[in-house]
Amino acid sequence: MLSDILESDWRRKVLPVKPLLEKIEKLESRNVAFDIGAGTGYFTVHLAKFFRKVYAVEKDIEAVKKLANKGLRNVGIIVSDKPPEIDFEVDFVLFADSLHEIENREEYADWVKKHAKSFAVIDWKKESCLDIGPPSDRRLDIDYVLKLFKGFNIEVLNVYKCHYFIFGYVLR
Repeated sequence: MLSDILESDWRRKVLPVKPLLEKIEKLESRNVAFDIGAGTGYFTVHLAKFFRKVYAVEKDIEAVKKLANKGLRNVGIIVSDKPPEIDFEVDFVLFADSLHEIENREEYADWVKKHAKSFAVIDWKKESCLDIGPPSDRRLDIDYVLKLFKGFNIEVLNVYKCHYFIFGYVLR
């Protein structure tokens, strides 16, 4: 089952949360975060320790149930595959192993530009670790992702073997 992989020791080894948390610690404001494609909450659990309110957006009902069972008081779950309709500013948006699964990427990028102060994309490198993760044809080239989020102050961190890590600040 996919939800078992999302919570596995293997995933913790391949995709440790520490590099992301080190960047989040430096954010000036940590009130509201969104975890897009949150799955079972691998990253959501950690975001909940840093932000007053975290919204986990996930379309898979099985994953949502596992996340809900974690009982995180400051986490709201939104079951959807579309950008949430909100009328407030967001301090941070995370796409972790999810952007390649999203069909309406441009819509999500526009949503981030409209609502967020900062964001991160952590996703599978196109030509690395092909024996694990999604097939190469479903992975997104980092140049495509950088173009998708053009207009942001972007930093590319080379901390993972199998994933790229993009951290961006919205220029307003």
